[in-house]
Amino acid sequence: MRGRTATNHSVVEDVYHHYVIVQYSFFKIHSMENTTDNNINPTADWRGLTIYQVMVGSFIHSPEGAKGYSKMWGPDNNTKDGNLQGVIEALDHIASIGANAIWLTPIFDSRGAFGGEKLQASGYFAKDYFAIDPHFGTEDDLRELVNKAHEKGMYVFLDGVFGHHGGVEKPSPSGHIIDSTPTLSERGEEGGEGNVKYPESLEYFKEVATYWIDKFEIDGWRFDQAYQLCQDGHNYWVEIRDAIREVCDRRRNEGKQWGVLGYMVGEDWSDAAGISARVYRDGGLTSAFDFDGKTLISGPMGDLSDGGLNNGWDDVIHVYSSPTSRGYCSDDVLPNLFVSNHDGFRVADHFYDNDDEINVKTRFAILAGYPGPVTLYYGDEFADLSRDDDGAQPDNAARTSGHIMADDERSARVYNYVAKVINFRKENPAMWRGTQEFNRYRNGDAEVLVVTKTDTDSDNKAVMIFSDHDTTEIIPGIPYPVEVKAYVPELLRIS
Repeated sequence: MRGRTATNHSVVEDVYHHYVIVQYSFFKIHSMENTTDNNINPTADWRGLTIYQVMVGSFIHSPEGAKGYSKMWGPDNNTKDGNLQGVIEALDHIASIGANAIWLTPIFDSRGAFGGEKLQASGYFAKDYFAIDPHFGTEDDLRELVNKAHEKGMYVFLDGVFGHHGGVEKPSPSGHIIDSTPTLSERGEEGGEGNVKYPESLEYFKEVATYWIDKFEIDGWRFDQAYQLCQDGHNYWVEIRDAIREVCDRRRNEGKQWGVLGYMVGEDWSDAAGISARVYRDGGLTSAFDFDGKTLISGPMGDLSDGGLNNGWDDVIHVYSSPTSRGYCSDDVLPNLFVSNHDGFRVADHFYDNDDEINVKTRFAILAGYPGPVTLYYGDEFADLSRDDDGAQPDNAARTSGHIMADDERSARVYNYVAKVINFRKENPAMWRGTQEFNRYRNGDAEVLVVTKTDTDSDNKAVMIFSDHDTTEIIPGIPYPVEVKAYVPELLRIS
């Protein structure tokens, strides 16, 4: 079965007769407070973020909201007219999973932008960065969404595209303009040509980044194709980062509760070395999506030939290890782990023969224990499938209709498990900070990995048990034998 069979590495061979324990302590606290207070609210520490991604156009259409688009790149016969009211109506569901943040794909006005309606509906080629696309909703809709999300203890992140646009003509409210000279980033031809030249466009996009925080109290940004701001030997995320920090610091000093986090996560579809050489350089961004980790645990983007975990539980140990041991430039950076998004197939698409259910459960357990920020893509909590939908392409198959109720018993079982492990992450800070021990061994036919996580700041201790066969394990600190199903990890609180 793809993605499920462990191979016998040298480390694995050692534990056939004994067991090996490896301990790591890593990651500084990253928050806009820049504080060393160890009693910080867990969700104010970037490592504890559990983000739920919504592609607005393909998620849910509410008849109480905007009309929506009628066409969008993605599978046929799926939602194309999603709107902000649809997201609002799903907030209780999103919170029930255990997410503490929401990422909305771009909602800026794209009417008349390059590429026609299918591309405009995606939001990734904006025409006006200071207005909401009326296909998605109004300013009042966004305020309602942000306020209601905050009431439920969830942050809201917008999606910014600061390296290309769909034909912006108007200056910013302060009079800044975009220099639309065709421009290559430091990725060269491989990264494609953008139409935003820096530093000439810097003041415009600094204003975009701070405008939505100040006016709508959003809590941070996801940045599309973030490498496009690495031009001519300079990483312009440094200046945008500073602008966001400044506005968040001011708001905090004014006593504001929201719009102060300032989380920034970039997309640089590359490996650890490439991300480190560009968007992480000079501390421009400190968080970027972990494409290496995603490939390792759930297979590559846009390719169903591999479902990940090809090295068995070794891959879990690797993904949980410190950033520098994984090839990143510093242990201060926070790779954001995910298993699928809007630019590929869904995580369940990688598995066949009715094994998608247990494989999806395994991947979500891995996310739950990841020592850093993670992102969940809508519909994956139900193990939704997209690979066989008409019109699906490798770079947009996952844009299937959103829903907040399980379709059948299988999807209900997956949802219940996902909500259990993600809420466990939310309730146990040891899952995403502190130290961890890896104990790998064989118990009969079962290859077992026990990960013990300890957060001394909160006196919290938890254990994760992975096994490739049904097994019964005796775990120190747990007063009863633990029954573990194959590829359905058990997560338990010790203290």
